[in-house]
Amino acid sequence: MDRQSIMHRLQEMLNERVDVAIPLTGETTIQQLGIDSIILVDFMLDLENEMNFTFKSMDLAKDANLDQIVDLVYDSLGPAA
Repeated sequence: MDRQSIMHRLQEMLNERVDVAIPLTGETTIQQLGIDSIILVDFMLDLENEMNFTFKSMDLAKDANLDQIVDLVYDSLGPAA
């Protein structure tokens, strides 16, 4: 799976779970979406289940943006993805 496909799925999942009042871009931060750390962990676990992988690391900055989450997913998927 490439980064663009990951971003597209991430945007779909966020639109399903969060009341998004702003456009979702790579620069959109989790803080802008009103996502706290507990919701973020739950969401990341949903990502793992949805995309059938396990995060190698869930280390994200408090003000992480969607590009950083995409990178984390992409790195966790590995070369076979």
